[in-house]
Amino acid sequence: MKITSFTSLVVLACTLPLVAACSGGDQGGSERRHIANNFTELVVNALKDPTLQEFDREVLERAKNSGRIEQADYDEAYSRFAHCMATSGKPVTLTRLSNGLYRIENTPLSDGESVESAMSLVTKCQQGTTNEVGELYGIQQGNPELLANPYEIAHKCLEAKGMVDSTFSAEDLRKAIGSERNGGGSALGDSLPFDAHGDEAQACFIGANMTIAKAVP
Repeated sequence: MKITSFTSLVVLACTLPLVAACSGGDQGGSERRHIANNFTELVVNALKDPTLQEFDREVLERAKNSGRIEQADYDEAYSRFAHCMATSGKPVTLTRLSNGLYRIENTPLSDGESVESAMSLVTKCQQGTTNEVGELYGIQQGNPELLANPYEIAHKCLEAKGMVDSTFSAEDLRKAIGSERNGGGSALGDSLPFDAHGDEAQACFIGANMTIAKAVP
């Protein structure tokens, strides 16, 4: 999945270039519930990207034929991304979670370094590595129903793991994260009935293309 922030705050990432709708709220019935009819449709759309490089095009062509992206191709994409970041002076730490997705820990910003310059480097290193492959594999592993609402995606995963029950809805999840992002209410840990930073919860959040990072004092 894409790295979305170098900040130390709780962040909600909703950066799915392959997705037409990404919202947790009611928008008068205009919001799409699904992002595509099937996974192959997403792959075919990704193959239309004129900026694709040799590696990601080869992976996507294989996925178009097989109907899935292999873990080995995803691992290779992140290996290439991590190498690019390391050689650029901003190494990252990768932790593979139970659903095969990577949690990424970024090097803190240097004195005088802007978020914009750091993100520019991330964008450069994603090209030809994780930009398409990581995005699609994340959808494959974390969102097999191809849902458009990231809170619904994460909630379904948390529910399947037994981390929430019927008393805690996807809307409750949206409100808890939204309150933390906006600086209102209690801390995120007090708003959720599970550890948002544990590996199992992180697998659900990353599978929904959401980054929930620990705040650093």
